Amino acid sequence: MDRGNDKVMKNREGFYIYRAIPAIVLLLLLFALPMFFVFQKAFLSQGRALKDVFSDIYTYKLLGFTFFESFLSATISVAIAMPFASFFSKYSFPGRKAILTLSDLAFTIPSILVVLSFVIWYGNAGILNTFIMHVFKLDEPRLKILYSFKAIILAHVYLNFPIAFSLITGSWSMMDEKEELCSKLMGKGNIKTFFMITLGKIKGTVIASWILIFFFCFSSFSIVLVLGGKPSYYTLEAEIYKRTYTDMNPESASALSLFSFLVLSLLLLISSGGRREAKAKRSGRTLIKARRSKILIAIILSLLILLFLLPPLLSIVYRAFFTKDGTFTLRAWHDMSHGSGLIASSIAGIINSFIIALITATLSALLASKIALASRGSKSRILPLFTSLPMATGSVTLGLGFSFVSAYIHSDKIIVSYILVILSHLILTLPFAVRTILPGARKIPKTIALSSYTLGASMSKTVRKIENPMIFGYKMKAFAFSFALSLGEFNATLSLSEGKVVTIPVLIYRMINSYNFQGASALGSILLLEALVVFFVGEVKANGISRD
Repeated sequence: MDRGNDKVMKNREGFYIYRAIPAIVLLLLLFALPMFFVFQKAFLSQGRALKDVFSDIYTYKLLGFTFFESFLSATISVAIAMPFASFFSKYSFPGRKAILTLSDLAFTIPSILVVLSFVIWYGNAGILNTFIMHVFKLDEPRLKILYSFKAIILAHVYLNFPIAFSLITGSWSMMDEKEELCSKLMGKGNIKTFFMITLGKIKGTVIASWILIFFFCFSSFSIVLVLGGKPSYYTLEAEIYKRTYTDMNPESASALSLFSFLVLSLLLLISSGGRREAKAKRSGRTLIKARRSKILIAIILSLLILLFLLPPLLSIVYRAFFTKDGTFTLRAWHDMSHGSGLIASSIAGIINSFIIALITATLSALLASKIALASRGSKSRILPLFTSLPMATGSVTLGLGFSFVSAYIHSDKIIVSYILVILSHLILTLPFAVRTILPGARKIPKTIALSSYTLGASMSKTVRKIENPMIFGYKMKAFAFSFALSLGEFNATLSLSEGKVVTIPVLIYRMINSYNFQGASALGSILLLEALVVFFVGEVKANGISRD
């Protein structure tokens, strides 16, 4: 009987891999085609640009700074998240779920909105400095953050602290606390228990969170370009963009892209090689109802999170309706509705962003579900690693590659530009969609499929009628994440579209550069609203999912 089941399960694994082949082939093409053109351009003129890049000391200075800011950003984000995760994983209190949901939402906030919110909130003439100057009767701003190294780190921590907090809290709250209790009964204090037992159980999630944030920061572009403010703070991605569109040197940009890809691929292999999927029993701990002093701690921690995350984003909404001196105005909205000035294309940008995000998210969730079901039972780690390859490129590099593809096609048709933008968004969102669905696919018991086969159902019918409904909530969450990521995608779109495809993030970037902060805030409010609506729709559909 066991041999029969083993044979069925082997056939089942083959069926899922066969079913995922179209998605895998498409992923391969979407990744390999633009990268082929980038590499080809790098080897032109007998590889002179490539030799120059690999022998130039400036390349390694760029790498050193990129590595340092990514390391620092990831370390600070995780270090700050740990004490918050410790409390939120142990105690229940009113508002706990809302704070955790807000942290999940932060993952979908577009980086261009972070740039805009920092300019409005932390700028020398921003809301925070204006408030401080008014309260303390100062003549000049004292809080000078923008256009500096600390602005880059603060923005990265702002974006990534909630990710670390959410992931670590989810893992910590699912940990069985019996060993911790035994340790304390034996007279070990909280600190010794944490380092001897707790840290060992959650270190996989802590490391995974750090690695994810590191890769995000390594490929950072808009935050570095705008908030850094000068070439001495450029990362590899920002320099690639500069060499392409400012220096007009695509060969050098391609050579630097190849250098960046090799470095990131090596880091990806190293980071994935030392980790194994945790298969510990996840009975979960019983949350303790917070009382007295714990309620006070809960209030303080929740307020700290809210005061860190909300003011910059709310300042965008405020600035959309108020001038810098606090006068209420609807001018930006009037310009948008009447199509005047730079906002003339805003309606088209809103429509473009929504349609591109909708198509991208639908395809991403569909393809990711097939890849996730094929990956769950496979003992090989090649497929999950393969889907991570786009993380080793960066959106500017992919945008550069797709722009070479567009030039090769020699088509001026606008539909071609739209298709290429959608494909570039798809390759960027697919890895995250796969990782969102994969935990749900791994939770499906094998016995359910075996029972279905015993009752005469085919493998395809079992997938359609049983397994797909079981991962539907995860697919909706993947759809929501992919939609929000595509909606806010800025780097590849700016690199690829050359003004042909206008989206909200591209318009916001142009308005920031022209100091039209009120117009940028009006569009930013719309972008934020769309991201919020889609996120909460995904949350409602996925409300049956337990935290992973």
